[in-house]
Amino acid sequence: MFCFARLSRFPAVAVSLGVAICISAGWGSATILRASDAVNQHGQRELRLDELPAPPPEIRAWLERGQVTFLVGGKRPSVAQPSRSTAAEPRHFAAETRYRATHSFRSRCRWVWRNPSSAQRLAINVRYQKLQLAVSHQVWLEEMPDVETFWESALVLHELDHVRLSSDPRLKAKFLAAVKQRSRIELTREQTLSVLEDAARRSQMIRGRSQPLINRLGSEEAQEFLDEAVDAEFEKIVQLVEIRYRELDRQTDHGRQPIPKESSLQP
Repeated sequence: MFCFARLSRFPAVAVSLGVAICISAGWGSATILRASDAVNQHGQRELRLDELPAPPPEIRAWLERGQVTFLVGGKRPSVAQPSRSTAAEPRHFAAETRYRATHSFRSRCRWVWRNPSSAQRLAINVRYQKLQLAVSHQVWLEEMPDVETFWESALVLHELDHVRLSSDPRLKAKFLAAVKQRSRIELTREQTLSVLEDAARRSQMIRGRSQPLINRLGSEEAQEFLDEAVDAEFEKIVQLVEIRYRELDRQTDHGRQPIPKESSLQP
């Protein structure tokens, strides 16, 4: 699921896009004990944290950093609302984690010639401001584990391992650093010709003193190139999360086994 807004050459409105990934994992079940009375159209009920014992400090940190909400019962979310999923095998799952990431930023950009002496290819010098990567998670449980031992449930802990991996602050740092390195976006000759031809057509419709076509280029023309650059780094983070989710499920057989002590996925 992607949401788009516009970029600007000058301090601009925030640009954001996000993707939701559905991860199927977990095993086992228990008797439903308690959850919120409100049931949505898919038969799911939200489980409030104030209905549960206080989580251990480490888990509380994961919940806060990962912006976690819980659903209990009803239809599995990836079935009710299909989206990008890493669960390849057709099997029954007792729990599922849905991961959503969004990014936003403001920018300043300027059109220049890649090589001023040849004037054959354009480039965009860009400075990103207020660059952000935000994540949230929705953990679905087919049935409610025992309330008193909720935070000890192997099923719950496995789903929280998914949350831990995708809310790792190193992912955000990696994304921010990679985007900031794209401070200069160079166009191909074909892209340059297309941009200049569009600018020439628009200039014929505008009366007034003639000026170089490059001076008629602004944020509107830069938008697709900035989107492409940032989206590429965003997609790398999403793919890395997918890889880690699959590896966690492979190493633990979807939570049936503990994470091996020698695994890089250990906390």
